[in-house]
Amino acid sequence: MQALGGGLQGLHASSRRAMAAVGELSSSGWLTTFQRWATKKAASSSNNGGSSLPKMLGVKKYGGEHVIPGNIIIRQRGTRYWPGENVGLGRDHTIWALVDGHVKFTWSKFHKQQTVSVVPHLKYGHQCEHKAMEATAQKNLLKAKGLLQQARFAFKLAGEEGQERLEKLDAFRTRLMSKIDVWEEEEAARKEAKALKNAKPQWSFPIH
Repeated sequence: MQALGGGLQGLHASSRRAMAAVGELSSSGWLTTFQRWATKKAASSSNNGGSSLPKMLGVKKYGGEHVIPGNIIIRQRGTRYWPGENVGLGRDHTIWALVDGHVKFTWSKFHKQQTVSVVPHLKYGHQCEHKAMEATAQKNLLKAKGLLQQARFAFKLAGEEGQERLEKLDAFRTRLMSKIDVWEEEEAARKEAKALKNAKPQWSFPIH
């Protein structure tokens, strides 16, 4: 029994010495216990910047496009585009249409930047028709054809006054299309003649 009691006392003494050694190591910095807590990534992480909504800036309606009152033409920060006739300017510099018409971009010499306006249908049709006549006089027939198509579209949206202009415009368009047909035939013949002129001669050797 004395031997058993002495063994238990020795076991308790060794346990106390082991715990004391652990305490000394912990206090000296040699023993460290790691525990992970909830953390947040650094501010420079790419995953931290997705909380704001996209601004959707830029041109929404381009030159010649049909707009109705309230349509947003441009979203911008700062006045890169200056408001012209028949458009509104918001506090965030957004430009929108005030009337039914077509978008027009022009260079403003006063502001030294682009000016955005909305031209009513009838006026826009007259402008396109006039430019088409000028292009026809300069023999730029394809440009004149495109301008006439824009004029016809504008006159169709202009009501009764536009319908009256459509009849005169269709007569002019018929004459223009006949000129375009002749021009296309002449252009095809010119290209064919040029191809024959630039073609390399094919030599044939007699067979003995």
